[in-house]
This record gives sequence, C-alpha cells and structure tokens, in this order.
Amino acid sequence: MVPPILALLLLGILNFTHTRNILVEERIARNYIIGDEIIKVLEFQDVALNLVESRLNERMELLSGDIQKYFKNTENIESFDLSLIQQRFGMNPIMEDIYIINRNGIVVNTTFEKDLNLNFFSFGEEHKNMLLNIFDAEHFHNERFAIEASTKRIKKFSYQPTLDGKYIIQIGVYSPEADEIIDFIRNTSAQIAEKNHSIEDVELFIGADNPFSLNKGAFIEENHKAVLDQAFQNKDTIFIDTIIDKRRLNYQFIYMDRKNTDLYKGSVIRIISDLTNDYNYLKTELFKFISIFSITLILVIILIYFKTKIITDPIKKLVLKVNRITHGHLNERAEVIGNNEITTLSKQFNLMIEELESYYNELEQKVEERTREIQQQKEEIAAQRDAIEDQRNMLADKNDSLENAYKEIQAQKKHITDSIVYAQRIQNAILPPRPLIDKAVPNNFIFYKPKDIVSGDFYWVDKQAGKSIIAAVDCTGHGVPGAFMSIIGSNQLDYAVRTKKARSASEILDCLNEGVSNALRQETGKTNIRDGMDIALLVIDYKNMELEFAGAYNPLYMIRNNELESFKADKNAIGSHGEYPDRKYTNHVIKIEKGDLYYIFSDGYADQFGGPNGRKFMYKQFKELLLSVSHLPLDEQQARVDSVFEDWKGSETQVDDILLIGIKF
Repeated sequence: MVPPILALLLLGILNFTHTRNILVEERIARNYIIGDEIIKVLEFQDVALNLVESRLNERMELLSGDIQKYFKNTENIESFDLSLIQQRFGMNPIMEDIYIINRNGIVVNTTFEKDLNLNFFSFGEEHKNMLLNIFDAEHFHNERFAIEASTKRIKKFSYQPTLDGKYIIQIGVYSPEADEIIDFIRNTSAQIAEKNHSIEDVELFIGADNPFSLNKGAFIEENHKAVLDQAFQNKDTIFIDTIIDKRRLNYQFIYMDRKNTDLYKGSVIRIISDLTNDYNYLKTELFKFISIFSITLILVIILIYFKTKIITDPIKKLVLKVNRITHGHLNERAEVIGNNEITTLSKQFNLMIEELESYYNELEQKVEERTREIQQQKEEIAAQRDAIEDQRNMLADKNDSLENAYKEIQAQKKHITDSIVYAQRIQNAILPPRPLIDKAVPNNFIFYKPKDIVSGDFYWVDKQAGKSIIAAVDCTGHGVPGAFMSIIGSNQLDYAVRTKKARSASEILDCLNEGVSNALRQETGKTNIRDGMDIALLVIDYKNMELEFAGAYNPLYMIRNNELESFKADKNAIGSHGEYPDRKYTNHVIKIEKGDLYYIFSDGYADQFGGPNGRKFMYKQFKELLLSVSHLPLDEQQARVDSVFEDWKGSETQVDDILLIGIKF
C-alpha cells in the first residue's frame, strides 16, 4: 500500500504547489505591468508639462526681472505690500504669487500667506544648496513644475537675487493646463486599477522625506509607513500580505526612479491586490485532492483486506500445526485443501515434517552413543587435570626463584642509580656557579637538558685579564661515559687558561686539544681510543666591545638587525692532536654592536627526533626558532626554547644531551 499512497500524496502536493506558484507569479507579473503602464503615463505627463512650461518660462523671467529692477533699494522689501507689485505688472493674484526669501531661507514677505515664515532650507540639503548658489550666481533660475509644500498642488517656481544680493525674489505660478494634466493622469491611473478585478487600489506616493499622494483621499496605514520609508530608502520593491475583514490583501510597494522631472524625482507606486479568490480557489483544489485521496485510500484498504483474508486463513491453520510440532508433536500434519500456492506449501511442509521425524529418531540414537563417549572423555580429562596440578606446583616454585632474582636485580639497579646520582652531584660541582656566570657574562641564559642523570655536555666560564671566556662543550657519548669526558674537558680548560695562560680563543682550543689527547693517551701508535669533544668557545672583551670565537665542529650564530649570521667552526674535533699535531684552530674576531645576540650550542637540539613525521629538528628549523625568539627577554627565550623542544619531542625519547647558551649585548 505504501508506494501508491506516497506517489498519490506526492502528486497532490506537487499539483497544489504548482498551482499556488502560478497564481503568485501571475500576480507579481500583473503588478509589474501596471507599474510599467503608470510609468508610461507619467512619461506622457512629463512631455505635456514641458509644453506648458515652455509657454510660462518667458513670462516668468520678464516678471522676475521687472520686480528685481523695482526693488533697487531693499530696505522696506520685507514690509512692502506685494499685491501692489501684482497690480503694477499685470499679474493674476489667484494664479501668480511673489515670495521674498532672505539669506536664512525664510519667506519674509509673500502674496501667498500660507507660506509666510516658511523655511525653504528645511526642504533638504539639496534645496538649501540650490538657494545659496542662486545668491552667489546673481542670475535668474527657472525651476520645473514641483509640488507646493502647503497645498500639495503643482506649481512652477523661478528664483532671482536682488541687486544687492540680500534677498531672492521667487515667482510661483499655477497653471490650469498643468492641473488638467495631473487630473487626467490621476484618472488614468484609477482606470488602470479598475481594469483588473483583483486590484483594490493603485496610488502614487511622492517625496521620500514626507511621502504624500496627489489623491487627497489616499490613506497610508500606520503599520505600512515604515515599509513605505524602506521602499524609498532601499529603492526596491517590497511585498506585504495581510488579512482585513476576512479578506486576504497583498500590498506591493514599487520604487520608481525618475530622472527627467522635479515633480517625481523619487516616488513609490502602491498596488493593493485582493487575493481572497485565489486563496478560495486553492482551498477548493486542496479539498478536491483530500477527497480523492481519502476515497482512493479506503477502496485500496477494502480490496486488500478481502484479498489477504483468502490467503491468511490457510496460513493461520498452517501456523497452528507448526506450533504443535514445535512442542514435540511430530505426528501432526497440515491440511491439504484447494489448489493454490498454500496447498503446495502444505504438501511440502508435510514432506519436511516426515523427514524431520526420521532425523529426530536417528538423532536420539546418536545422542545415546555420544553420551557414552563423553563419559569416557571425562574420565581421561580428570587424569590430565591431576597431571596439570603437579606442573602448576612446579611452576610456583620457579616463580618464587624468579621473584627472588628480581628483587636482587632491583637492589643492584638502585645501587647503580645511587652511584650515578652521586656522580651527578660531582659533575654539577665542576660546572660554574650562577654568580660566577652572571659576573663574567651578564645578560645570558643557559638551556641545559641532559639525556640521562649525568651529561656529556657541559658549559665552562672564566674571567682572565679583564676578558670573559665562555664555552659550550659536547663530549663523545652521553650518560656516564660522557660525564667522565666532561670532567677531563673541564680540567683541561682550567689548565689551558690558568696554567698555560692561553688567552685568544684559538690558543685555548689548541691547548685543550693537546691536553685532551695526552689525557686519553691518543698519541700515534699508543692506543686506538678515538674519543674527543666538539666545542664553541668565546673570548669577550666588554671594554673594547670585541669578541673572539674558535670552534671544533660547533659554529657560532649571531643575530644582528633581525638577521642571523653563522660563523663556521673547524672540522677538527678536540682530542685529535696526536693524529694532526700541526693543525691549528681558526680565531674569528668580531666587533660587537649594541643589541647583538650570540648563541653557542651542542648538536642535541637539532638532532632530536619528533614532530608529526618523527624526523630530526634540523639546523634550518633551529635557526628559524632562534630568529623568532630573538626579540624576547632572555628568560622568556629560554622558556620558549624549552617549550618548543618538548612539543617537538612529544612521545619520542630524547636522543642526546642538549646545551644552548644565549648572550645579549
């Protein structure tokens, strides 16, 4: 039932929606056609008014010029009886008026008493600028027909300043021909609405600031005034549906932009449509659809009920037999009645039950045999269980032995760890204390992160002959072997500087190379020990703002003016003196500038694996990191470097000891 019912329901919904859309589109199109007709009528009106204006222009210019000459002296112009001027120059007092406007835009004297003291500047910024330009231009200005402020009747105005420039003489002229044209246009608009039975009213509203209609009987509902203002401001078409006295009305506000007229520069056409008949038609169509759908649904249900009853009765009897068989009555058989699919099903069901009964009897016999086999297997399992119990006791004894061995290993591990921790205290004791570092090298930070408890990286600081010496050393290996090497390196640095009096950076490394080689007995032919260390060493002369650098594999980074420069180290590790006795280290001399940053370091940071792909950090990324933190205070630089390292390492294991020293001038 579901597919045909859904199809019928969908067809009805589509038909109803299509009909409604056609009615809406027809109404919108009809309203736009009416709007176009009104626009064409207004274009005809503009042509007709232009003809009327052409006959008035010359007379108004002559009158304005005569009045200007009459008031050569404007001392009493505000109190003068302007009706005398009308009589003198043969003006029609009913159709032609005179206005005197001062420089504040106020009508100070006029033959049209309703406009006395009217402020023309209040008509808007555009009108105000026009009057001010007339004062400055000092020539006659003729306007096209416009709407009079008080009577809402069309009137033609002209403007001309007095000879002394203090006032504007304005001439206002009514035209019977223009009134007839407006009445004709108004009647024509009404006839357009009468031709369409669903159109209740068509009105033209003028003026965005204070909209009004030339039809004095026109009315704007309070709740529609904001919509009318919105149509003027957005210059767009707006639709509103409402219900009044059980009638469904549609209000359509169409903005009309007129270029070649002062009368309708901006106006909105309001079309009121009565949609009651359209809604009634839709209701009728909806009622027809519901009726047809309901009748069809009832007929389908009745037909299906009788058809299914013929099928379900035999099935119910068959189900009853099946229920009895499931409770163990295998001798039951289904009734075979008629000649249809149910009859065939009953015959096949009886055959299936006969086979099932046969299988059931065979199964009972097999169950008895299988029960005897299971009993025999149970006895065998019991014997195996006893054997397993003996093995478990043996394993328990072995577990006790393993636990004792584990405790012994734990004790040994603790002893070794305690020894390494004590070694850490010894190693920390050879590292220069913080007061000595700050005294020798002010404005520094040291980022020191051993891989294990003790470290193969160490830093060394001293001050001799007014110069500060600082080194970042990376010994071969890490942990305990690296720590032994660091003790050798620290002692040999003390020996080179304090005993052998080496002072330049390269001399210190030459002495250190020789001392480490001798300490490790690496002279040629005596031993095959290849251990040594990499180093970056600085000698700083704060008085002369000069820095010396020498390095074995580890370079120096300098950041100056937000640019990083690298000073390469020699490819000659400390401890290789026996192999290359004549090779000396290069001494780099650098003039220090205020704001310089210098970094010396081991290779542990750049070699650390991590990140999203488990790769090395690499020196390129290490340089970018130092550049990015160089503007920060030194303590914040150290914290940022630590944070970036931990984020990069993530769950990876630290691969080497890490040492980074930063110095700022």
